[in-house]
Amino acid sequence: MKKKEKQNIIKNNGSAESNEYKNLLIIIGIIAIVFLLFYLATILFTKDNHDDIFKQDLEASEIQYNEIIVGDMFNHEGEYYVLLIEENDPYKESFENVLSQARQHKTIYEVDLSNAFNKKYVKDEYNYSKDKFSTKGTVLLKIKDKSIKDHYTDKEKILSKLLELSK
Repeated sequence: MKKKEKQNIIKNNGSAESNEYKNLLIIIGIIAIVFLLFYLATILFTKDNHDDIFKQDLEASEIQYNEIIVGDMFNHEGEYYVLLIEENDPYKESFENVLSQARQHKTIYEVDLSNAFNKKYVKDEYNYSKDKFSTKGTVLLKIKDKSIKDHYTDKEKILSKLLELSK
């Protein structure tokens, strides 16, 4: 080959590569612009909802001290009551109405037996020993010095005890 033809081939190859680089940069630029447009559109359409989302998060993070789990039931000091209640208990609403008044006079904790952490304690029998505790359903326990001193399984007796505690 002649020297001139070699220079033309090198020149053509170089320009072909530069065209490829140019096309690659254009494609990257277009993709960046598309992502930027989607980002701006997302910010624009969700701008009004940001404040509500943050307020909901703050409200949801409030600490409540009345509901505990069964595993934490014996970890408190002094004398207190624990109401273990089933989700579908027909007396649940009555219990909750009286609980707010009773809590003004006595320390009463609530255990939701439908909570996943408490499911393993729901059995076909009552066992009130500290290390093998189990319950069949709704029960009110009086705990003193980290042991169960009294228990109420009858719904009417639970309600009357809660009413008594609210006075």
